Amino acid sequence: MSRSRGKRETAPTLEAPAVCRAGFFQFAARQAFANGCVQSRGLFWCKSGRGEFEVDGVAHALEPHDLYVLPWGRRIAYRPSAEAPMFTTHVHLVPWYRPGARWVANVPHERGEAESDSPDRGDVAWPGLAGVVRLRMEADRPLARLIDYAVRWYLYSPRDESEARALGLLLVRELQRKAARAVAPAAPRPEELERLLVHVERGFHLGPRIEEMAALVGRSRSHVLRLFRRHLGVSAKRHVIDRQLREARELLLSTTLPIAEVGKAVGLPDPYYFSKLFRRHVGLAPREFRAEHGPFSTPPKPSRHRRSPPRVEA
Repeated sequence: MSRSRGKRETAPTLEAPAVCRAGFFQFAARQAFANGCVQSRGLFWCKSGRGEFEVDGVAHALEPHDLYVLPWGRRIAYRPSAEAPMFTTHVHLVPWYRPGARWVANVPHERGEAESDSPDRGDVAWPGLAGVVRLRMEADRPLARLIDYAVRWYLYSPRDESEARALGLLLVRELQRKAARAVAPAAPRPEELERLLVHVERGFHLGPRIEEMAALVGRSRSHVLRLFRRHLGVSAKRHVIDRQLREARELLLSTTLPIAEVGKAVGLPDPYYFSKLFRRHVGLAPREFRAEHGPFSTPPKPSRHRRSPPRVEA
């Protein structure tokens, strides 16, 4: 079997992936840096803040809820926003790590580093996930929880090989399921409803009212109510509330904003009403939800990810 530059030339397989590196990273304003040849498939998740990054000369925007799947052997440069630099999670997957090979829980980021161009590691084809793939992520979904767990596993465990392989396989399968759902054709919806959905998505934090939506499409209030009921199965008001609470769950899980600030950020500035509404729909008060499901009991710390990975002696 011949391999070149870490790329396998045999039939693709999903049965030998492994998590080889992971971490959190809070970028500072204007903290720009680059890596020349990252030999992994990267999962790059923006939890808060904004910025952009460049892969092999092509720029990509980065904003909250973005999950990017990054290609093997990439050159990547990061450029955080000066006003709101991104807080990110990253997981490095080696798609094929030869069973029986010497186990090293690390990923080379430059040529010449340990494990660079190793014949025991390589890329494989993942259907629907070639090149740079942008997905959208909610913090309370299974894939998000799995990514968060993988980071904590890498940072705080002995990094057992069998566990790394089990996590790698789970992540690949979840990624493929999410990618398949992202491209599944949706049933056509009226153009009026699509306009209203865009309006809610852009302005849910302003608490859009039914009358405002009706004026937007030049129809009656009752017509707007029928549109939502017929095509989404919920009232227009419930759709807005669901969107506000979905964002609230995201902020509770991925930031350390005070509860009252979370409510303000999603368009529910009255702390009592926000807490009551959240409990009614989610089953827990915001503080209880964060304590039970949130990843942070203390404010997030900078990533342990080094710009140059540590050397691993043979």
